[in-house]
Amino acid sequence: MEVSCEGDASDDRIRICTRTADLVVLDIADDPDTAATHYRLSTNSGRIVYVFIDAGVYDGDDDYFPPRLLDLLPPFPSGDWNKGHIIKTEERPQPHFAWTRRLDLPKITSIWHPTHVEFHELRIDSKLMPNVAEAFHPEFGDVIAKYARFEWEISSYQAETEVYSWLEGHNIGPNFLGHLTEGGRVIGFLLQKLAGHHAGIQDLPRCKDIVCKLHSLDILHGDLNRHNFLVNQEQVRLIDFETSVRAQDEDKQAEELRGLKGELLDGSGNASTTHPRTA
Repeated sequence: MEVSCEGDASDDRIRICTRTADLVVLDIADDPDTAATHYRLSTNSGRIVYVFIDAGVYDGDDDYFPPRLLDLLPPFPSGDWNKGHIIKTEERPQPHFAWTRRLDLPKITSIWHPTHVEFHELRIDSKLMPNVAEAFHPEFGDVIAKYARFEWEISSYQAETEVYSWLEGHNIGPNFLGHLTEGGRVIGFLLQKLAGHHAGIQDLPRCKDIVCKLHSLDILHGDLNRHNFLVNQEQVRLIDFETSVRAQDEDKQAEELRGLKGELLDGSGNASTTHPRTA
């Protein structure tokens, strides 16, 4: 499995990986409902497993420093499991696996495209966001991969996968190249990597045209900040459809269009987009 070990040291949640002889840390995140830290790991056989560690099991920042963490992990149990829980107790003060299980993990069920690509087929080159990566695939070349790292993120990509089915063939967003899978379980999708710059007020007429085209399909984008447009000499495309919905409401469409000028004038916006600025 090819994995590029790069990342922003200021935010380990955006770290690409840390490699040891047997394990690669692909993703790290705190559970939104508990104090546990969750890890998405690839074994030397390419199998992906999920491990969560209770708060306080390790000291200091070890949880978020993969090289140190991997040295401290207890031996991995054998068997066909995909999720495990590491704890320590008064009776057993050394970190250990409380259990490992083969679970039917949540998956995206909006399956509409014929192409399915396994995660291990990608070479991850850099992370744009914790869930979004620039990657390379032997068939498609440079792509954007968007995927749920952990089970609580599935619902967001379920919704966006469905939106791309509405957009198929309309040249509004990047081309949807296929569903991204992990052991056959659909966890995200691959997109065409587009070249361009994020929109400014000088691009207002062309941005209006693409938004009107979206509205003609009775779709509201939901987040028309300037960073969600990619502009080049040939075309304007919209990106990031996580909040998009079907809506035949002309008033809401008009309201979204009226706010466009202000969004393009706003120099702040949400700079965390799924495509890098390339021109």
